[in-house]
Amino acid sequence: MKRAWVLSAAVIAMGGLVGCGENPTSPTASAAPFVVGQFAGTWTGATVPVRISGGECVGADLRNSPPSLNQGTVTLTQSSTDLTAIIRSETTGLTCRYDGSASLTGFAASSVSCDAEILFQCSNGQTRILRPVGSTFIATQNGLTATGTVTTSYNVFFKDPVTNEERPVAGLTIESQLSAIRR
Repeated sequence: MKRAWVLSAAVIAMGGLVGCGENPTSPTASAAPFVVGQFAGTWTGATVPVRISGGECVGADLRNSPPSLNQGTVTLTQSSTDLTAIIRSETTGLTCRYDGSASLTGFAASSVSCDAEILFQCSNGQTRILRPVGSTFIATQNGLTATGTVTTSYNVFFKDPVTNEERPVAGLTIESQLSAIRR
């Protein structure tokens, strides 16, 4: 019995030593499971609305008008798979901060904060205030370009010019396609 145990231990040890050869292999750059900081940097691009739902007169006007480009920048910082994005719209003045995670070819993030509201003049003459309540940002990268989707939800308010009181009138969701180039 003792001899069988010693023989078994010797076979296991030999198997372990065979795996420790003279020519160990290490992952090449193309085989690395994740490249740290691959999305970090500043990107310039535009979003174009592709789906608009709700929004009362704001949504109706946006659906009935030709899609407009929303120019801006995206600044990404990355630590391992943790990602932070700041999207600044040159068109609307809205700036939103996102936190999320990255994979080998893309990333997904949700808004943490947005620092501005948007004033909108409806075609019927009414003015509306759009306040962002949440947003998601999903993109994939191919070389120096990134494409994806930014979906933002807003609460829409009417401000009574006589009483100066705000009243909620609708919710609005805008899904936009993103196309950006690394600077």
